[in-house]
Amino acid sequence: MREKLAKLSFLTATILLFFSCERDDICPEATITTPKLVIEFFDINNPENPKNVRNLAIREIEKDTAILFNSTSTISVPLKTDAIESRYVFNLNALADSGGLTDTLTFSYATEELYVSRACGFKANFIDFRTRLENSETTTDNWIRDILVRENTIENELETHLYIYY
Repeated sequence: MREKLAKLSFLTATILLFFSCERDDICPEATITTPKLVIEFFDINNPENPKNVRNLAIREIEKDTAILFNSTSTISVPLKTDAIESRYVFNLNALADSGGLTDTLTFSYATEELYVSRACGFKANFIDFRTRLENSETTTDNWIRDILVRENTIENELETHLYIYY
């Protein structure tokens, strides 16, 4: 009798748990959330042609971790949603014995929070997006030669927001 009661209790709890989970409790994977900054690299000598970056390490100034991109012309990096700027060190040929070439970029913006759903919460869009290459006026050692902001509003990851020429 005790065993039957335990099985019935378990079955009842399982059914209640299954039916108590609503569709809004799970954020669908296809839901658009806070977008990353999409950057495409181009050859400074032939500005119409995308150019792969090799062994590009990107490190946020305030963190010790880096993202390594091997051979690609387009990358995506996250921007801070709790600040008005994000600063990254871009290290080209980071795996070279010399340590490669480094440039620091500062991305400035305002954030606009939008409610998505109960399960997904809020997402942030970035408006009035600007970028600045640090020390570009005081040094000629920059590997990044030019920057073009393509989109001042970052709402999705389906378009390129920034062009970097090197």
